[in-house]
Amino acid sequence: FLEEVQQIAKEKGEKCPTKVTNEV
Repeated sequence: FLEEVQQIAKEKGEKCPTKVTNEV
């Protein structure tokens, strides 16, 4: 699960990875 979130964050840009995790 975390790996998927990290992949999405990388695709969107490692600018705000916390925002991606917050959305999930």
